Amino acid sequence: TSTTSTISGFNGVVGAASGTGLVMTEAARFNTIATLTNLAASEDNRSTMLHTPSLVDNIARIVQNERSDVARQCSALAIMNLSNGDKDHVPEMASELLLETLVLLLQDETSPETRRNAAVALFNVACADENTVRVVRYKDGVILDALLEMLLGRKKSDHDEQEETNSSSRADAAETLFNMACSESEETTTRMAKHAGLLDGLANVLVQNNNNNNNAGAVASIDVQLYCAATLRRMAELIHAPMASQGPLLSSLVKASTWTKATDIAEAMESHATAALENRYPMAEHFGLLNALARMASPSDNDNDTTTMETAESIKIRQSAIHAIEKLARDQDARTLLANNENIMMALTQASYGMDATVEGHESNPVQIALKHLVPAM
Repeated sequence: TSTTSTISGFNGVVGAASGTGLVMTEAARFNTIATLTNLAASEDNRSTMLHTPSLVDNIARIVQNERSDVARQCSALAIMNLSNGDKDHVPEMASELLLETLVLLLQDETSPETRRNAAVALFNVACADENTVRVVRYKDGVILDALLEMLLGRKKSDHDEQEETNSSSRADAAETLFNMACSESEETTTRMAKHAGLLDGLANVLVQNNNNNNNAGAVASIDVQLYCAATLRRMAELIHAPMASQGPLLSSLVKASTWTKATDIAEAMESHATAALENRYPMAEHFGLLNALARMASPSDNDNDTTTMETAESIKIRQSAIHAIEKLARDQDARTLLANNENIMMALTQASYGMDATVEGHESNPVQIALKHLVPAM
């Protein structure tokens, strides 16, 4: 009788996770967690469940202790459902136990759906600034590593349905990283900027289409690419000299500069050159950056084809790149580097024939200003 009453109530999952419930059959344990999952699917129930002592922690323990893959998948769905209703950001939804559980689920090898449910749950948890700090602190960024691994899409499936789920998981991971980068917590963004491989990983997602390396992962959807590019743009606004992360940021922007589906990378270059005067010389001397700017500032090959109209995106990319060059040209120490770069001078010369006297949002012609500074330095 006592066993039956325990199974039918919340105490059943508490007992099952803490040890006393191990005498329950596998079917009974699964029915318990399945019931909780279904209850958590209703918005009316979530607040009560979230404020029930130990409930969230013990669902997390089921993931870690249960041998049944089905029960683990059901627990992951329960955690995702509960995270959807966490309007009060209860501490248990960002506890070390839950974060450890989400890492295990993100790395699950058996079920793409489980990984996606974990990614959605983590996105919901990271919507609160106070939780982003806990996420980036956890084991020195192990969650950032798990998100990056998912983002790179190295787990492939032979089934179209599972591959679609993997694609959704990548989008959830990308959106989570972007939201965290937009956090008002300085510790969150600083830890992200310093995290080894994160900036380079974001750039790798953007160039996967041009990469024949099998380790690069599957080509990401446009949604994933846009989130990655927007995250790099955000980090370019936050990172500045003499931060150690400036070098990795600039290398990532150079790598991502071949991606031209949106204006984010060119805008990142411009905003970084604008944000702080001390950013400009490191940009000018960074390997490949001036050539990347020159390429973005130059008309595309299609511009020589009179039957092909230049897109609004390509125009904006060129404008942002030219504005970035103009900002760099204002730095006296950087001028010689720009003036001696043939690609930069060629891009400015070409632009001087094609641009209007003024550019939207700017009172004077940035091409003329840049040339005014650079020609005497040649």
